[in-house]
Amino acid sequence: MPPIAHMNTIAFRQGQIDALARTLLASPALYSAEMRHCLALRTLVRAWSQYREDRAIVTGASVIGAECAAQRDAFLTLLAAVLADRRSDLAGAIQRVRQIAIRPLANEAAETAAIVDAGTAELAAVREVAASPKLPSDPAARLLTIVRVLRRSADVEGDAVSVTATSPCWAVNLLAVADPALFGLSPDPLPCPGLVRRRLFRADRDVDRDRDDIIELLLEALQETLCEVARVPRAAGAFGEAFPGLRVNSRLFEAWMLLFGFGAMTPAQLARALPCTKTGAGKLLSNLKDGHFAAHHGSHEPFGCAVSFPTAFPMV
Repeated sequence: MPPIAHMNTIAFRQGQIDALARTLLASPALYSAEMRHCLALRTLVRAWSQYREDRAIVTGASVIGAECAAQRDAFLTLLAAVLADRRSDLAGAIQRVRQIAIRPLANEAAETAAIVDAGTAELAAVREVAASPKLPSDPAARLLTIVRVLRRSADVEGDAVSVTATSPCWAVNLLAVADPALFGLSPDPLPCPGLVRRRLFRADRDVDRDRDDIIELLLEALQETLCEVARVPRAAGAFGEAFPGLRVNSRLFEAWMLLFGFGAMTPAQLARALPCTKTGAGKLLSNLKDGHFAAHHGSHEPFGCAVSFPTAFPMV
C-alpha cells in the first residue's frame, strides 16, 4: 500500500473510533455502566489471548480459569502496573478478574512473582522506546521504528527465527492495551490488543515486508476495537428484546453482560462476580440458556455465550 494511501486509511479508522468514543461510549444514556464494564472485560480477554500467543502459552484460554494461574496473575499485575489511568474501566476489569478467578497455589504465586520481576524491566525498556519524542507521528511508521529498535540480535546460534522466542512483542502489545497513546493511534485512544506479532522481530525480514505487515496488523487492531465498541450495545439490545418486563431487582442483565464479557462462566464464577449464591447463579445461567443466550454441554462444563453479533465497518 502506498504511504499516502495507508495513512489515509488508518486516519479514517481512527476517525471512526473517535466518533464512536465521543458519541456512543461517552454517553451514560447510550452506554450504561454494565456495558462499559462488559467492553473492558472483552478487551481484557482479547489482551490475555494475545499475551498467550506472544509468550507461547498453550494452556489457560479462559482468563478466569484455574489453568495457568501463575502466568495469568503475572499478566494482570504487569498490565495494572503500566495502565495510563489507574481508575479506568480496564483497571476495574482487572479487579473483577481477580475477584472471580481461582486463587493460585503457593508455588504458583512464587512463579508469578518471578515472571513479574523479569517482565517489569522489559516493559520499562519498551515504554522508553515508545515514548521517545524522536519517533514519527504516523502510527505505522512509528510502530515500524519501535519494532526495529527493539530487535535484540541478528539471530540465536545462527537461527534467524529463534530470536522471536525472546522478543519483547508481548510488552509492545501490553502497552498498546494499557497506554495506546504511546503509539499515536488517536487523540482519545482506546485499547488496541494485537498491534504486533512475534514474526516482526525476526532478523531475516526486510523493512518493506515489515511495513506491509504492520499496516495490515494496525488496521486489523483498529477494526476489531471499533467492532467491539459496537457489539456490546447490540448484545444489550438483544437481551432487552428477549427479556422484556424484568423486575427492577433482577440480576439477569448483569449476568448476561458478564457472560458476554468473558465468553464462558461456571455458576461458581458468576456467584463470585455478582456476588450471590452458587444456586442463584446457576438459575441465572439456566434462564439465559432458556432464552438461547447461553449454551451448556454438561454438568462439568461452563455455560458458554451462545450468541454472536457480527459487526463490520467497511471503508467508504
